[in-house]
Amino acid sequence: MDKSTLISKLSLKYGLTLAAVSVVISLTFHFINPVMLYTNFLAPIGVLVVFIALLVIVGLNIRKEIGGYWTFGEAFKSYLIIALILAITAVLFNVILMTFIDPDLPATAAAAIEESQRKMMEGFGMSGEQIDDALAKAGNMQEKLQPTFKNSLTSFGVSIAMYGVLSLILAAILKKKESVTFNNFQDPTA
Repeated sequence: MDKSTLISKLSLKYGLTLAAVSVVISLTFHFINPVMLYTNFLAPIGVLVVFIALLVIVGLNIRKEIGGYWTFGEAFKSYLIIALILAITAVLFNVILMTFIDPDLPATAAAAIEESQRKMMEGFGMSGEQIDDALAKAGNMQEKLQPTFKNSLTSFGVSIAMYGVLSLILAAILKKKESVTFNNFQDPTA
């Protein structure tokens, strides 16, 4: 099997594994507190840190399995395949979660987000009128959370953009070229 095919195969394997981990983490957070990821500032950051660490581990494993070396382009291709799988899985999971598992989640999360934002703005010393104006300018959060085609497409686009940047960074960090040595000495036995 050539190197490019092996990279694609391993990227698909690890992408599906990370997608399964992502779904398990999301379901765990949902069953602990359905609005935690929407209202707790540290929870999404913690999940992001865990996923960056997992992506680094996956990248190192793929590089090791293909012989210990890969170019920036090979690493980037691998991470893009993984990113595509993760983004598609996230969109499908959110549609299933908000349509079948917990159809009340968009309304519940929107109310929790608004309350969280209201408390934060009160902490900044804003008046009730200023808070109401700021929340009105932010728009209807429930509409933004509904699993519509437009919202799903937007979510997919944002995910691909974020994973694309992360892929560029990780590919640049994890690339490893085989060292080239020149043998200028004559073989004395020849």
